[in-house]
Amino acid sequence: MLRRVKIENFKCFSDIEFQLGSVNLLAGSNGCGKSSFVHTLLLLRQSVEQGNRLGELRLFGKYIDLGMAKEVLYEDAENDKIVIGIENDDREYIEFAPLYEADKYILKVEKSELDKIQKLNKFNLFSRSFEYISAERITPKNIFSAISFDGMLGKQGENTLSFLEEHGLKIRVEPKLCVKDTEQRYLLYQVNEWLNVLFDGFKLNLSTLVEADAVSLRFQEQGENRVSAPHRAINVGFGITYILPVLVALLKVQKDDFVIIENPEAHLHPKAQRIMGELILRAASVGAQIVLETHSDHILNGIRLGIRKGIMDDSKQVKTFFFTRENIGNRYHVNVYAPEIDREGNLSIWPEGFFDEWDKAMMELF
Repeated sequence: MLRRVKIENFKCFSDIEFQLGSVNLLAGSNGCGKSSFVHTLLLLRQSVEQGNRLGELRLFGKYIDLGMAKEVLYEDAENDKIVIGIENDDREYIEFAPLYEADKYILKVEKSELDKIQKLNKFNLFSRSFEYISAERITPKNIFSAISFDGMLGKQGENTLSFLEEHGLKIRVEPKLCVKDTEQRYLLYQVNEWLNVLFDGFKLNLSTLVEADAVSLRFQEQGENRVSAPHRAINVGFGITYILPVLVALLKVQKDDFVIIENPEAHLHPKAQRIMGELILRAASVGAQIVLETHSDHILNGIRLGIRKGIMDDSKQVKTFFFTRENIGNRYHVNVYAPEIDREGNLSIWPEGFFDEWDKAMMELF
């Protein structure tokens, strides 16, 4: 598991370290560095997938397009040395300090650093069990492609339906992730059970269009004694389709999987957001590592309530990072607070601006 990330002179970070847990919640206003931290991880991952085992860092690729090196160098850097360091559970540390070339999209790592790269298989960030679900995801459509080449859901979740069609009745969901009092553990069954919990009665209806290499998506409403006719996805609530990639990514996790999710709360009503927070905690409790970017206090509260219920034994495995931009005179500086959550779900500190708009609104109203 990834335990520490060190960043120097990359995007908005001059020199910073993050101590990671099983759940890592990134919060803060827009443009404060949350995405820059996620981009650090995605840069390493895409460089391994597309390059020479991190013999080079690729700024343009499968997950992110960051531009040229001069566009990611910290603006007020005292030198042109970009450094990214990572450490695992066994305190094995790898540091990447590529040779800086301002107008290049690919930065070479010095040959003297290449011997460290042999340790990559000891970091779950580079394992085959990796998913990145971006904030921009699939929207309701009648049909989706049934062709997928890498067995992943895709950063927009574009392969989710084809994945369910192929693996939905093969993959068994970990018991801790199953809806209470359900017997079937197959992925497709549990996706439907969680859809029922989140949206009060909806279920998937998938069918394969063989000649078109496509999967048709419909939703049905299920009550105690009847199931409705299938409805086109475009005629059902937007959020039901939008959450599918997140839901599948969480339900299929195994120990040591690495999952990055951006804004799981998008298009969900508050109750569903809180439930998603608890489900994220459940996914981490089976041994997966999750990096989560969110603007939702309901997601945070779902995680806090899950800790109080004992879903995760060690509350210290849940890390919260609150990103802020502070005016220090001639420029802005990114500062990151790390409130701790105890076993009762209480936060050690509540920094100004950290999910406090509800309290501020109530004070103005009353």
